[in-house]
Amino acid sequence: MAELVNQRIEGMINEMEQMRRIELFDDEEIRDISRKRKEFEYRIQRRVKEKDDFVKYITYELTLLEDISLRRRQTKLVDKRKEIEYAIAKRVNKVFKQFIMRFQNDVEIYFEYIKFCRSVGFDYAVSAIIGQMLQIHGDKPKTWQLASIWESKEKKNLDTARSFLLKGIHRHPQAEVLYLELFEIELKIANSAENKEEKEKFLKRAEVVWRNGMKNILDSSFLFKVCDLSLKYNNDELIKSIQEEVWNRKEDKNVWVYIASKELEGYHWSEIEQFVEDDNHYSNELRYCIAVYEEALQQFPDEKLCTKYIHQLLGLNDSICTDTQKINVVKHAWTYGHENGLLSNDMYTFGISFLKLEDEISKDDFIEILDTALVKIPKSKELWEEKLLLNKSNESKMLSILQDACKTMKGDDLLHLWNFMLENIESTVVFKNVYKKFQSCESIVVLSLKPKFLQKIYEHNGLKSARDAYEDFIKTPPTQLQLHKIMVDIEMSQDKPNLKSARKCYECQVQQHGKDSVQTWLDYMEFESQNGNAQAVPQIHRRAIATLKTDLVDEFIKIQALTKLK
Repeated sequence: MAELVNQRIEGMINEMEQMRRIELFDDEEIRDISRKRKEFEYRIQRRVKEKDDFVKYITYELTLLEDISLRRRQTKLVDKRKEIEYAIAKRVNKVFKQFIMRFQNDVEIYFEYIKFCRSVGFDYAVSAIIGQMLQIHGDKPKTWQLASIWESKEKKNLDTARSFLLKGIHRHPQAEVLYLELFEIELKIANSAENKEEKEKFLKRAEVVWRNGMKNILDSSFLFKVCDLSLKYNNDELIKSIQEEVWNRKEDKNVWVYIASKELEGYHWSEIEQFVEDDNHYSNELRYCIAVYEEALQQFPDEKLCTKYIHQLLGLNDSICTDTQKINVVKHAWTYGHENGLLSNDMYTFGISFLKLEDEISKDDFIEILDTALVKIPKSKELWEEKLLLNKSNESKMLSILQDACKTMKGDDLLHLWNFMLENIESTVVFKNVYKKFQSCESIVVLSLKPKFLQKIYEHNGLKSARDAYEDFIKTPPTQLQLHKIMVDIEMSQDKPNLKSARKCYECQVQQHGKDSVQTWLDYMEFESQNGNAQAVPQIHRRAIATLKTDLVDEFIKIQALTKLK
């Protein structure tokens, strides 16, 4: 192996010498190139070859080619291209051949090899590569498509491209990409026909292609792609026959979506005119689109279809309607969906934001919309929040709404509404009622609001009530670390802090969270050292080591040591 590697490195000496001679690279850079190439050569010559070794070698050489190209532009050097760039390209070509020989089952390598050949002008080699690829990977439709694209777009040989696709379809009669590629080639051939008679012959051939495709591919999306291609090449008779076939599949709701989108592009189905209302406010394209969607929603009352309807109108461009018209049709579509029970939660959220932005809807109408929506989507936190927000001036009503929400909402969504309620309550009487509701709540998620309630109780009712609530909260799980911290902050915020009460909070804190929280003990020790009872600190330190989980003891000791150093 060493002998072979040395032989190949020797074959690169002239190329690297030319790099030095025209001063593309200095001596150190040349040595580095030689060293890396030798390393790569050893890797690809090993008995057990790895795909990554070939990839890295090829990538290195291609990067080197880019670097040489850049340096040539900067220095305006044009000499010795054959000795340098061409030599590198030839070597990469050989590496690719080895790569394919070793990993011939990997079709991606062929694609990369073809891409490389095109980039360095080795077009003559591509046909052979494609032939080899089809022999080994003819079971993959994509390879036949690639062969066809090469012949049609690079070599401008439509007949050979067509031949590849026919062979591919023979092996893969359900391959959509091959039918579509062949259909487009037939259209190109028809467009280049010298007379009308030839053109009709080729168009009939194109019709055979798409109709055969339909027999084997039942998905309507194939027919849509065929229709798009026919519109691209603009042959009226062919377009008409495909449009008829599209309409014949109108029991598929996706057909209606497709027709609506094409109507906006100016491609018309005369069959839909029976659904169109006379309205001179909008362009024909927009009227047709609206009519198609609303007839479709009559036949297929579906949330997703209604969402597509609204999104289609939101995407209207300036050539179809003015901004004011767009706002009106979007509002019309949303209202249509609301009145027919076809709006999803996201569409309700969007529509409500839209209506609030317009600010043209009365409070009663807004409430009616929310109530209707909540009957359909009772677990929507966004809708409940909007209802709470709408009644912000009536806190008693907000409480009633929260009680209704609690019947259907669970988990984090319910917690979100409780938080929202607490943040917006100002009345002490209403807060008292909310607190009573909280005390009777059994949801663990909602009970996580204990710290927030403690803070609110202090703000509404003062220190004594906060102490009573704290005593009540620590008796029943779950308790949160934050609960104790808030009570300590309340105690220490008084004009004359009650250290005994604050110390009691710290004791409760270490009893309930001392096993898992290093910071709990650190806070307790800091409290004692700053408030006149430094003698208690060593005892708390010993308790912490005895109480903390084993894996946290080292962390505690480390933090303590660092604190003393400071």
